[in-house]
Amino acid sequence: MKKLLAPIFLLFAITLASAQDEGGWSVTTSPDAVRYDDVFFINKNIGWTAGGWNSKVHKTTDGGQTWQISGPDGNTQYLRSIEFIDENIGFCGSFAGIGKPASLFRTADGGKTWTNIANKVPEVEGFCGLAKASENVIYGVGVWSEPAYVIKSTDKGLNWTFKDMSAHASSLIDAYFFDADHGFVTGSTSELVDGQMTVTGGVVLYTDDGGETWTEKFNTHHVSDRVWKIQTPDQIHFYGSIETDLGDTRMIRSDDAGQTWEMITVDNDYYYIQMIGFIDSLRGWTGGNETLFETKDGGDTWTKIPLGSTYNRFFKINEELAYMTGRKVYKFERDVITGIGDPQKYDPVHTMSISPNPTPGKANVRITFGNPTMAHVNVFSTSGSFVKRIYDGPVVAGEKVLELDLTTYPSQPYLVVVNTNEGMISAKVIRR
Repeated sequence: MKKLLAPIFLLFAITLASAQDEGGWSVTTSPDAVRYDDVFFINKNIGWTAGGWNSKVHKTTDGGQTWQISGPDGNTQYLRSIEFIDENIGFCGSFAGIGKPASLFRTADGGKTWTNIANKVPEVEGFCGLAKASENVIYGVGVWSEPAYVIKSTDKGLNWTFKDMSAHASSLIDAYFFDADHGFVTGSTSELVDGQMTVTGGVVLYTDDGGETWTEKFNTHHVSDRVWKIQTPDQIHFYGSIETDLGDTRMIRSDDAGQTWEMITVDNDYYYIQMIGFIDSLRGWTGGNETLFETKDGGDTWTKIPLGSTYNRFFKINEELAYMTGRKVYKFERDVITGIGDPQKYDPVHTMSISPNPTPGKANVRITFGNPTMAHVNVFSTSGSFVKRIYDGPVVAGEKVLELDLTTYPSQPYLVVVNTNEGMISAKVIRR
């Protein structure tokens, strides 16, 4: 009997160890939000969020067990990005509002007070990504809705320089820097199609001289693609999420510190993704809206897992711990065997209907915006060709009706896509 029990116990121990090694996700006590757009931790306990349309920074000092509002006082703008140099000095960027330029906030006391320093850079549409490069140097990029630019400070945010990036990209969304001189920015490129500018590829750009010059390392060359997030678990293996409006679901991967990249299919069907993150070179996640994929083989194969919704930023603390933003702030722990998901159903912030549908040629696109935002409304053929853009600009909360004229286009299905600060919605319309 003892001889029989020994291997059984050993098998149980191995199985348990394997389960513990895998870890799991849980939901922190962060207040509900349309979406937390960004999160930054200075160590395993102290972190801050950029709260999207709740317009607040929330801070935790106990690893997400509790969260407190941490300013900025009086802010009403959409908070998009957040980054800290140390426990005291940090930055939070917003999108522009209607009639109000974007804000760039700086704190020198860990988030107790914030000062808007946006007057130190040209007036822009927003700050999509911030990246600490050294103890003194920080970069910022913008904006997903165009145009493309890089800002840089070499004195902990007291003074800034601005670089127009329109020669390299039409939009910039995220950034990662190894040090003050070497790093990446990601976004999209655009071209004139039938007299209208349209996104024609997601792009990764690299600098080795502190942002003076840039080299294109990868371009997806796929209509509507944006390389939305860039992430690395070890500064050797890099991953990028591809936000796109149609087609299959893809991401990009590099195993030589970002010098060469390959495109990877996550799923042959279309899913909207923005977030990507790996805890090591094998285990990672990508997703958006209600869908979250997981891989355990470096991205070769992916499986859907339940957790929450509206995923945007992954932040790795160490080999055992990571956080991810969405409707809540989610926490990955290696020593958690079974994680706990968020049971609340995802409800889109914005909705759309089209009538008449089918249409003999003209139709009304009726969009209800749940809050003020920036919107691009594009029309594609279902085969993936760009047709036209019918709106581009800021909108207020409420209903907006746009005319869609397809009278000169072939009788076939079309896809109307609305991109906003909060994500994407789409609807099919049939031209009879």
